[in-house]
Amino acid sequence: MNMTEGQEWHPAAPPTGRLIVKRKGRSITRQIPKPVVLIDTREKYPFDFSRFKNWVADTKSRALKAGDYSVEGMESLLVLERKTLTDLITTVIQQRARFFKQCEKMSKYRWKALLVEASYEDIKTPYDEDEYNTLAHPNAVSGTLDALEARYGISVIYTSRFRPLAEEKAASWLSKHFTYWYLETNGFGRVLQEGDL
Repeated sequence: MNMTEGQEWHPAAPPTGRLIVKRKGRSITRQIPKPVVLIDTREKYPFDFSRFKNWVADTKSRALKAGDYSVEGMESLLVLERKTLTDLITTVIQQRARFFKQCEKMSKYRWKALLVEASYEDIKTPYDEDEYNTLAHPNAVSGTLDALEARYGISVIYTSRFRPLAEEKAASWLSKHFTYWYLETNGFGRVLQEGDL
């Protein structure tokens, strides 16, 4: 992040309103339910979505076949895997074969993403050997992420080591995919407003 010395960092607060959906010039937003986010039972430190009542109706703990998060009703369509920077480095370097098997499972889903709790800048900055217990080179990690995206079609979402921002991005991503899916499967078309391409 490019800030001058002494400059404070204050990210914008998350939106408080719902995603606006219109048909024939009128809002139909209230006709669209909010998703119930499914959190895999193996998640040791799951995201907290309670701040995003505008996007998420509720959460439930459930054993998922792949990934850490999905949406009720979309379990076979949508998957989101979450990695902290430490977990990502360990997984990509030391547990590579196992991680690629996970990615193979994720590739079967219509919508899939790997959400990294770090920025691209964090990924590309040399790792402190004591903090991360690795001699891994940043190019090995970033290159592997690019390869996963190219090979398996898994979008890589770089967020922040500031957990509330990572949670916000996950809530937004899950709710947007749910909204488009709901519109599509209920005959409203896959657009938020007429005229959208």
